[in-house]
Amino acid sequence: METLTGTELARGHLDIAAQRYKKGGHLLCHDDDVQRGKLVRRIAYIIYLVDEQWSEEDGGALGLYTNDSRGQPSEVVARLTPEFNSLGFFLTGLVSFHTVEEITVRDPSRERWSVTGWFYGATTPPLPAEDLSLSPSLLPAFLPFNDDYVECAKWVNPDYLSSKTQDRIQDMFLDQSSVQLRQFLVPDIYAQVIAETDSTDTTLLGPPHLRRYLELSPLPQSTLASLLVFLRSSAFARLLAALTSIDTVKASQQLRKFEHGHYTLIHDQVQEPFGLDVSLSLQHTELEWEDTWGGATHYIADKDELLRIAPESNSLSLVLRDEGTLRFVKFLNHMAPVSRQEIAMVFDIAPSESEEEEEE
Repeated sequence: METLTGTELARGHLDIAAQRYKKGGHLLCHDDDVQRGKLVRRIAYIIYLVDEQWSEEDGGALGLYTNDSRGQPSEVVARLTPEFNSLGFFLTGLVSFHTVEEITVRDPSRERWSVTGWFYGATTPPLPAEDLSLSPSLLPAFLPFNDDYVECAKWVNPDYLSSKTQDRIQDMFLDQSSVQLRQFLVPDIYAQVIAETDSTDTTLLGPPHLRRYLELSPLPQSTLASLLVFLRSSAFARLLAALTSIDTVKASQQLRKFEHGHYTLIHDQVQEPFGLDVSLSLQHTELEWEDTWGGATHYIADKDELLRIAPESNSLSLVLRDEGTLRFVKFLNHMAPVSRQEIAMVFDIAPSESEEEEEE
């Protein structure tokens, strides 16, 4: 390895393990930058033990990313398809981002077996911190509510506008810190919105060690664009207060779509602000979502899963996410017959009177 790569390696330090990937298995973008005392991983290797018929269409390729000017991964520029009894290897470090692409075999008895590990060497000087940091601007900005007169009855299922229903929902929310409101939008409005999602401009967002999905930009003057305005209005904020007993002061908003291979990840450097999560699911069909497809939103605290929300047509989910609770959207795999799309929002909660007094 030293001769092939020109890299000096430490003797007596080697990691080795067997790896098994089943249908749908994958490993998302990461860099293998792990230190052991004064040593660090310098070379990763893979000995492939797949069957001799394994091909590109079976998936499981090792994808190697190129990096941008800040040292962040941008796109896969090389792929190594598993081949029986072959050896692959590459240099590791702060900018050695790579992925194991999803296993897409038709026969679930075929699996991607390999022996993998790392050679270690002396640490190298790290890149400057400013080159490695992730910008908080990756998250949608919080903006104040618009105060234009908006009539909730135009948009919202009338069942959710009655005080009796609102009291019942508020009791559920106060008890569980979450609630899901099905058939939230008026049916005619929802049908128009869904039809217009096919006419939006899309932008693929990254970096891939943080997120991978499409941001949608609706056409001006469309019903979809007007819906986004309504969801950031004072009128909608008052409705949320009636449903949750929580007063909010501003909100972030993003219209997004998850296709095969899309996901979000939790990252120490870019964490969502805490608040009231409000997500309106915009599924084209009422197909019941299966957990094996991925694509659900998972809420966790430490290592425990607190809540899992699957996409559901015309459904509004409300979740109070406080300090210590994180969320991510699980990788949407090739078995899902449809994409996932939603309006994802976070509402900033107004400080309580005691908090305001402490600030004074």
